Amino acid sequence: MLKQLKNGLNPIKRFVLSLIFLSVICHLSFVICLYSQSSISYPVYICAADNPNDYRLFANSGWDGFWYVGYNRVWIERVPIPENMSVYKKAFIGAKLGRMKSTQVYRNGKAALDKRAIPGDIYMAISSTISWQKSNWKFLAVTDEIPFEGDNEIAIEQTGESQWFWTEVPFDEINFGEENYIALWSTSAQLTDTSNSPILAAAWGNKEANSYLRDKIEGVPPQVFSTSTLASGLTIFEPAIAIKFVPEMPQKINIGLMGISDGEEISGKKVIYTSILGNEIQKAWLDVSSDGKIWEKHGLNIYTAPYIFSLNPKKAPFDSVSFEKEKSHKFYIRISAVDIWENTGTSTPISIFIVDPAR
Repeated sequence: MLKQLKNGLNPIKRFVLSLIFLSVICHLSFVICLYSQSSISYPVYICAADNPNDYRLFANSGWDGFWYVGYNRVWIERVPIPENMSVYKKAFIGAKLGRMKSTQVYRNGKAALDKRAIPGDIYMAISSTISWQKSNWKFLAVTDEIPFEGDNEIAIEQTGESQWFWTEVPFDEINFGEENYIALWSTSAQLTDTSNSPILAAAWGNKEANSYLRDKIEGVPPQVFSTSTLASGLTIFEPAIAIKFVPEMPQKINIGLMGISDGEEISGKKVIYTSILGNEIQKAWLDVSSDGKIWEKHGLNIYTAPYIFSLNPKKAPFDSVSFEKEKSHKFYIRISAVDIWENTGTSTPISIFIVDPAR
């Protein structure tokens, strides 16, 4: 026979009531969770594949399909945009890029254990017609922001999965309720082939052409209407070109620097530990500056926690001449992050001293 407890309930009854109580609590938590999620408005992505995460072909590894983004070709995506998208706060056009080509770095006439991106700029534009005026061009990315392609003969740090890059476009450049044409190309003459250019990601498509490719341009997309612009339609594969509409969802992203320690000895790296608090963080990166005023991004973006960054003094943008008199250099660092609503946060800058990396 079960012994009665002081509260008058035997263990079995109390266990059953506990389960009922937990069930009610879990149900309430689930309802609260659903309510909180439904009260948040998320960005809307318009792309041929419907899902921006389905563009996994060409730009990561293996066959590249000759899908390079360069000076001598422009990629064109026809995108119908519903009228009701005008209720959103902001709009961004973007492309998913990877496999950027690199070149050997030399120091004091000797090959270093390092490579840098072939320099170049990537641009995009949106238009209601198949012509894009220079006043509407939008800078998208520099080549050293794009993950590098690996090398069979040398170790390369900056490799990684292809990533989306976005640039804002004003609403008055968008043709709501009608078709729009988004263009992607490079203004840099050294990007002309798969051997020196980044690769545009792709998704599986169908036999209907809503994407186009025009070669034999010279860093300038068509600026005069011509039916020949859409002569080369693309089927089977869809280029990773999209537009996203972002609702007004302000939030403060809090970023703190938690500590700095020594990293890889061979390169004299410093490891920077940070804390980033905010919902739906899209990416974070390390900024560096020699004067605390002009900042440059250092290394690739980090897209998931932990948000731990490495500062490589050999790649920092300071003037090496300053080491002729002193063997250390004062430097400033900060961490920046952006969420999916394009809210940006930045940590308070701090100064550090770097020993001459050439020593």
